[in-house]
Amino acid sequence: MAEFVSSFITGWSEVVKENICHFLPKVKIINVYDGMIHYKYDGNSRDIEKIPYFNNTFFVLQSFLNNKTDFSKMVSTVAKKKHFYLISKGSFRVRFSKENQFCKVDKNVARNAENIVIQNSKLSIDRLNPTTEIWYVIRRENFSFCGQLLSKREFTEKNLNKGELRPEVAYLMCCYANIQPEDVVLEPFAGYGSIPIQISKHFKYSKLFVSDIDSERIADLQQKKHLKKENVFIEECSVFDLPTKRSEISCVITDPPWGYFEEIADITKFYVDMFESFRQICRENCKIVILTARVENFIQATETSKVKLTNRINTLINGKKASLFKCELM
Repeated sequence: MAEFVSSFITGWSEVVKENICHFLPKVKIINVYDGMIHYKYDGNSRDIEKIPYFNNTFFVLQSFLNNKTDFSKMVSTVAKKKHFYLISKGSFRVRFSKENQFCKVDKNVARNAENIVIQNSKLSIDRLNPTTEIWYVIRRENFSFCGQLLSKREFTEKNLNKGELRPEVAYLMCCYANIQPEDVVLEPFAGYGSIPIQISKHFKYSKLFVSDIDSERIADLQQKKHLKKENVFIEECSVFDLPTKRSEISCVITDPPWGYFEEIADITKFYVDMFESFRQICRENCKIVILTARVENFIQATETSKVKLTNRINTLINGKKASLFKCELM
């Protein structure tokens, strides 16, 4: 089996470990690190590109289970074997990364690394705009590797509207919520639609209720092709004015305001009132998954509202510390 390494957003290791088999049924996981998974897969490598939460994916040429290794030793070890490359035509460059930072190495080490590729492929050197890259990566954990970059996420914050949730985060939130085909799902702070779009594209559910107080956002969501379904209901509505006739909600997945950009005088009270609104529409044992950077305020709100926290993931959202909470109404 070929070996691969894929990176993802920090904090989601357990979710990724459980979910990857849905995309790669015969995958064999070697190890999972914070923000990275090392695995074997014998299928088409293009299957890996379909996984929405992977950032960079590498075809592993050589792995090293020794935290005392350095780039010179890694290059020397790789040079002792003959390697084949999944991308063997075009151009390449070699990059060196230590603890998630690109770094310079001795010119002889870099030149030796380039010669290894030239001797084992039909690739030519292009240090500015290559068609593929060979990376030597040293991590904090007892794991390093040399690999060929197969795919990288081109989607950046420049592609997002201000305050828009990254689609891969929205997808992982839905995985974390463990949406079931019989679930009636609510997203009351839909915004630009990251969460409902991921739900509609990738998950089975009974009904999906989507709401927001911004009429422009609602008008935009109504035009999204993935939300044009008979069991998707979109309307302009405040979280504090959700129709009680829909007391059938079994799953809430949302990214509510954090109070950094919105005019919210008391964010703790905002969360308390939000939970009270949920009580009016949710079934017993409703699953609630909420992302926020206002961690202390949120925890205080759960205590005031008698909401049980059952699990938590700490992550980074656009460089800001945030937590994803799974909770239940008591």
